[in-house]
Parts: sequence; structure tokens; C-alpha cells
Amino acid sequence: MDQILEGISLVLQWENLLLAMFGVAAGMVLGCIPGLNANVGIVLLLPFTFYLGPVPGIAMLMGMSKGDGFGGSIPSILFNIPGTAHAVVTTLDGYPLTKKGQGGKALETALAASCTADFTSDLILIFLAAPVAAMALHVGPPEYTMIVLFSVVLIALAASDDPLRGLVSTGLGLLLAAVGMDPDEGTERLTFGILDLCDGIPLMPLALGLMAVSELFRQSETSFFRYFRGLGLQEHVAFSTGRPEDEHLSWKEYKSLLPTIFRSTGIGSLIGILPGIGTSVASYLSYVVAKWRSKHPEKFGTGVLEGVASCEAGNNAVNGPNLIPLVTLGIPGNLAAALILGGLMVKGLTPGPTFMENQAPMLYALFTVMLFSNIFTFLFGKLAIRYAHKMTSISPSALHGNILILCAMGCYVSQNSAFALLIMFTFAVVGYIFLRLKLSLPVFLVAYILGSMLEHKLRQSLALSDGDFTIFLTRPISATFLALTVICTLYFLFRKKSASGKAS
Repeated sequence: MDQILEGISLVLQWENLLLAMFGVAAGMVLGCIPGLNANVGIVLLLPFTFYLGPVPGIAMLMGMSKGDGFGGSIPSILFNIPGTAHAVVTTLDGYPLTKKGQGGKALETALAASCTADFTSDLILIFLAAPVAAMALHVGPPEYTMIVLFSVVLIALAASDDPLRGLVSTGLGLLLAAVGMDPDEGTERLTFGILDLCDGIPLMPLALGLMAVSELFRQSETSFFRYFRGLGLQEHVAFSTGRPEDEHLSWKEYKSLLPTIFRSTGIGSLIGILPGIGTSVASYLSYVVAKWRSKHPEKFGTGVLEGVASCEAGNNAVNGPNLIPLVTLGIPGNLAAALILGGLMVKGLTPGPTFMENQAPMLYALFTVMLFSNIFTFLFGKLAIRYAHKMTSISPSALHGNILILCAMGCYVSQNSAFALLIMFTFAVVGYIFLRLKLSLPVFLVAYILGSMLEHKLRQSLALSDGDFTIFLTRPISATFLALTVICTLYFLFRKKSASGKAS
């Protein structure tokens, strides 16, 4: 208890709280801008932490990571353009709610789910860090391979209206992930002699083109045809109907969403414990499970609060448990955790098995900063929602132009290369074609994100077994997830066949 109180006292100073607030606000702003995120901000701010003490420096970096979690959902809900990769699935129900005039309620739902899940997952980190990290040590390459495979197949089958189209999107995403140098043999794959593709297709330009610029193309096309039909440039999307019940999330509605939020928090926390899988998978799986458990799954994708709450709770629940392998084993769970690790090491603090014993007050100070950052996220989020309606009043032509400029800036900054802009516009065209063919863009993107990890873990597994594929059957965890993958595939394909038979 003395160490806990000492850790809290290290945080409760105006300088630390002010820097945490600055970090949250900056992370929220960066999350709103397509192409930028908290990782970019942490990289830019990391040199400034050299001149700060350990607690204020980490408070600023941790606050930025927290604010980014909600910031990415704002453009997803208002404009159908995800600010961050993990906010892609938020567009599925967030934007339809805005089109219904319930943009304020959708944003408040996202904020409530984000903060509730984030706070709960932080408590999981605080109380279960050591035992959960010990359990995570039993997850090796074969288990990782089957977990990632299960995630990819489940998302392909359940996150798309047509399972077959979902599998096609997944296959194309996995194929695209193979572009670049072979990690073992060092030979080029699918680069067509283009040197800039030897490192693979960078995620940020691809995601911006696929999800943001292609959406601008679609909306511009709609405006073009409406103009020549004499209907105006674009159909007006009202942020609110003017009715109080459409502007705010009521306490009754929040309580009804709690089972969905806590279920998604559990999913996100389990994924967060495993290094490298990330928030995008947590967001998709949470959405899929919420759709399964819903009494009205057919309403998902048309604008339901459960859809927004599930994905926002899932991706934000990753934040706390992602630090479990960092503080207990010294292994960063994602890029943000790796950057925070760098900030800790600059201050002479080395997370690992002895960190909890030798630096207990500093560890509890880190936990306290995380809890305060959640409070600041809620306060700044409420302020952002209050003025969000002003963004929807901007004329479509000005809005589309500015978003395109921000996308181009974020794309260029992320790679410092003009070739990245070419990739962005190329995949904008690809995304537009996908929309026309009714292929799922989110499924394609998540398959691309997980493709390299799936290949890497598969090769590691086969190296351990000297090429024997039975390694996936002889280990209980991997065999369980392989069985679940087969069962889910057969279930969805059988359901699709039954639905086709009834329709005919």
C-alpha cells in the first residue's frame, strides 16, 4: 500500500496532469486527421521527453495514446471516413446513424464505450498483469498462427453480407500482403521490378486510398449526378433531427449497451494480451460477436448503437492489456507500447520481470496516469462532440477538398515519399471498384494487415516442426482454434446455402 500511495503521489502534481491533458487532446486531434495517429505524435514528442522527468514524459505519451482511441471515430461517424485503421468498422453503423440525424448520439455512444472499456481494461492490467503474462508465455508460433487464421476467416465470413464475397476480399488482401521481399529467401515477390515495393505496400497510403479517398470518389460521384438532375450538389446529411433523444445517449440506453460493452472489453483484453495482433482485429471480432448475439442481427450495418459500442469498446480495451507483456516481460505489445518502452528506457527504466519489484512506485504511477487519462479523454470527448455539428455544416466541395489535402499530407508524412501518393490514389481507384463489385473493403484491409503476421508465424511453426503440419494438431490451443475455424466456415457456408434455397 505504501508503494501504491507513493506512485499516486508522483502523479498528482499539476505538471504531470497538465502534460497528460495535452497528450490526450493532441492524440484526439491526430486521430481525427486521416493518415495521422498517436504513433506519429509519440515519435514527434519523444525527443521532448528528454528534458522532462520520467513521470511527466510518460504521462504525455500515454495520454496521446489514449486520446487517439476515440479521436479516430469522429470522422468515421460524421463522414464515413475512418481517422485511424481501427476505426474502419465504426463506419458500418456510425455513419448510417449520422444519416438518420443521430450523429450526436452515435458520438456519445462511441465515447461512452471507449472510456468504459479503456477504464475496465486498465483495471485488468493493474490486477492481473503478472498471472496473465505468465499464461501468455504458453502461446507460441503455432498458437499464434491458428488464432490469426481464425480471426481472418471469421471476419471474412461474418463481417460481410455474402460469405463468398468476404472470402474473395480476404484472399485478395492476403495476396497483397505477399508483395515485397521474401523474409527467408530474400527474393522479390510480386514487385514487377519496382524497387519501392521491395519493402511491401505501406499500410498508411493503402488504407487512406482504400477507405478515405475512394469514399470521396463515391460521394463526389453522387454529388455530380445529383447536380445534373437538378437536385443540388449533395443530399443533406443532418447531424441532428433537433430532438433531444437523437442528440444524446440516455442513461437507459447506456445501461442497455453495457452487456455489449463488457463482452467486447473481454474480447479486446484477450487480444491485447497477445503482442502484435492489434486493435483492428479486436474491433472486427467484437463487432462480429455483437452481431451474433443480437436479437436483430439484420439491423447491423443500418445504424444501431450496439454496432458502434461493440467495435469502439473492443479496440479501446486493447490499450491496457497491451502493456502487460511490456511491464512484466519487457516485450511491447504494439508500436505505441514499443515507443513508450523507448521513453522508459531513455529515463533509465527497463521494464521486465524485475520491474514490478524494483520500480514498484514508478509502475503504480504509470497505472495512475492511465486512469487519469481516461477521465481526460471523457472530458475532451464531450467538448469535441459539443462542437462536432459545426463540421457537418461545411459545404461538401470544401469538405472533400480539405479531406483530400489532409489525406495527401498524412500519406506523404507517413512515408516521406512521393511514391506513397501514387499508392494512395491507385488504391482509391481499387476501393471504388470494390464498392461497385460489392466486395468488402474492411475485410480486404484487415486481411492485408494480418497477412504478413500469418505468414511469419506459419513459417516459424513449420521451422519448429521441421515442416510437419501436425504441430497444429498436437498442441491443444492451436488445435482448438483450428477446429473453431473449420466449424465457423462450414456453419456460414451452410447458412448461405440454406438462405439461397429458401430464396429460390
